[in-house]
Amino acid sequence: MSELAYLFVYGSLRAAAGTEWSRFLTAVSSFVGSGRVHGALFHLDGYAGMTVCTDDAWVTGEVCLMNDPSSALPFLDAYEKCGPSDPLPHEFERQVVTVLLDSGQTVEAWAYVYTLETQDKVRITSGDYLRLKNT
Repeated sequence: MSELAYLFVYGSLRAAAGTEWSRFLTAVSSFVGSGRVHGALFHLDGYAGMTVCTDDAWVTGEVCLMNDPSSALPFLDAYEKCGPSDPLPHEFERQVVTVLLDSGQTVEAWAYVYTLETQDKVRITSGDYLRLKNT
């Protein structure tokens, strides 16, 4: 896999989520900016899952620039349970997505994309997990 340094996060890894893993990401990266990705967002069991789509739906999140992707990504893959030693099928897969930053710039970034069936999952129509979590 390429050592792309940008990471788009939309749920428990966002800085404002205040989780152990969002603090880890803050420690190993720099905040680039808020942005969005074409996709659908779902409320899973206490966390969010994004699927990528090409319609007019957007998922809100933020982009971080990882200081050392080759060191940080294995830890994040383990957190998302999609590392090489995690059993299949993986709930998430790290994929490259195009992010439209609030500044108008676009960047290619890694994102953890939900891979399982969404039929019985609650869709977060705002596309913003933190807005749902804080209401």
